[in-house]
Amino acid sequence: MILHLGDSLPWMRSLPSNSVDSIVCDPPYGLSAPPDVAVVLEAWLAGDAYEHGSAGFMGAKWDSFVPGPRVYRECLRILRPGGHLAAFAGTRTVDLMGISIRLAGFEVRDCLHWTYFSGFPKSMDISKALDRMAGAEREVVGVYTDPDGGTR
Repeated sequence: MILHLGDSLPWMRSLPSNSVDSIVCDPPYGLSAPPDVAVVLEAWLAGDAYEHGSAGFMGAKWDSFVPGPRVYRECLRILRPGGHLAAFAGTRTVDLMGISIRLAGFEVRDCLHWTYFSGFPKSMDISKALDRMAGAEREVVGVYTDPDGGTR
């Protein structure tokens, strides 16, 4: 395996057409300030790049918005016939990512969803929290003794 570090667009442009079997990528999700979607689509439909005005994750400009169709046109160019593109997207911008990929010439056939939860307190026993909220007393059924002699 060879790892290439750098901006993917110039690197893909150095590859010959029809030379890649598949592309799996995790592009910027564009989770910064929401854009005016009409302005984005107007630029993309005119064949222009859309420049998002705010910074992305941790202030990085490159991460401020989803890649436009020019990136995915290059992906399509280097893919062999029958090749597949699998691109991750954020839940808030998956629609724009899909439009960008479609405008590049790809046919979107399937979408895989990764469902996860976030923001849940990691150290909380929810059953104990619910009992506490309801004013319920829990019956002590045993005491655990740690190897160092402490009890819980």
